[in-house]
Amino acid sequence: MLDTLTSAPFAAREGKTLTVEAGEGELALEVIEVKESPLAAGPNSKRTPFKVLLHGPDSPSLADGCYALRADGEDAWRLEGVYVNRIIPPASTDGRGAFYQVIFG
Repeated sequence: MLDTLTSAPFAAREGKTLTVEAGEGELALEVIEVKESPLAAGPNSKRTPFKVLLHGPDSPSLADGCYALRADGEDAWRLEGVYVNRIIPPASTDGRGAFYQVIFG
């Protein structure tokens, strides 16, 4: 499913939260930005590659790794095996909290 996933479910969540299911607990992260990268698509791509920028608290924080992502509410969905990594705060932000990205190449 990840190879055909588009940016649409994430774009619909901009400004809202996603839940990261992390072993013994869960962490809510806000979807800050969804950005497509059409030039990164290969000749046989089934979708346009994209990345998702997420924001959460400094503590607790997530270690880089594979997690399940969940959206609750009317448009509920769940994805397993999604690699989430922490990044330095983007210049376009106030730099507070923890920032993460998910890349769907």
